[in-house]
Amino acid sequence: MQKRRILVTGGAGYVGSHLVRKLLSRGYAVRVLDSLLFGDASVRELSENADFELMKGDIRHIEDVVQSMEDCYGVLHLAGIVGDPACELKPDVTHAINYEATKIMVEISKYKGIKRFVFASTCSVYGAADDYVLNEGSVLNPVSLYAETNLRSEQIILRGFNGTDVVSSIMRLATVFGASYRMRFDLVVNILTAKAVNERKIKIYGGKQWRPNVHVEDVAEAAITLLEVDASSVDREIFNIGSNEQNYRIAQLGDIVRQCIPGTQVETVSESPDPRSYNVSFDKARHVLGYRVGRTVKSGVLEIEKMFKAGLIENFLDDIYYNVKYRYK
Repeated sequence: MQKRRILVTGGAGYVGSHLVRKLLSRGYAVRVLDSLLFGDASVRELSENADFELMKGDIRHIEDVVQSMEDCYGVLHLAGIVGDPACELKPDVTHAINYEATKIMVEISKYKGIKRFVFASTCSVYGAADDYVLNEGSVLNPVSLYAETNLRSEQIILRGFNGTDVVSSIMRLATVFGASYRMRFDLVVNILTAKAVNERKIKIYGGKQWRPNVHVEDVAEAAITLLEVDASSVDREIFNIGSNEQNYRIAQLGDIVRQCIPGTQVETVSESPDPRSYNVSFDKARHVLGYRVGRTVKSGVLEIEKMFKAGLIENFLDDIYYNVKYRYK
């Protein structure tokens, strides 16, 4: 029996490099479409796997997207410029990749007869919401270009697949953390951990802002869940991905890191340049999908510390670990 082929855009990235491995272990054939801006080291070891195919290309280029979707059952669309600072550097490029390319992905998916389409969006679309607990039906208040372009892509997907046979689902991701084959240190838990391990001092800006958190592997497992569950439960539906228990204020994240890395000093600066604050409900994913996370912020901190102790990270300040520093070098 021929294996179902899944296209993962951005499959060499922070989340994607975990996702492709989990798909392969579940018996899928996997094709990755990635610009390889950060290189292919995160998936290079998979080249010997007959079920894995790496295609260097750009989601803005129709010919690349058409070729990448050939003989595919599903599309897991992760590719994009991620994070507020990276998106603000060149707004026109951000619009082209994070929004305009979504139109191409939707139209080619319909043309190619794709059966399942999962899009990775962000809880940043909720913006600054004080202490309200937010769910998928809450009023949206994006305060950055990153959030705005993700929200517009959500709308394109929901409208674009309406009345078609393509089952489409949207993941609004909590702030992701944890070790990855393509490591990032421009994420709050990851950078706090890196500074605690290497400098024994971390700085908290503000501290009262709420952030939901989710481990990178739990994100990958959520994507596969949406790919596999009964279509009637997920078609044209949005799911917050994370867990209620891991909604933390930034100051609480600092406390967790300090407890995990003995000797860490915490400095708090009263003002924060980032206005985002959102406390998110993940009840829908739990009740509809039976989705549960398997990892905690504490376990993520400890696994990153282990990476440093094993010598896997030479210099956490290297530009390659930061989307905003590396993209336009």
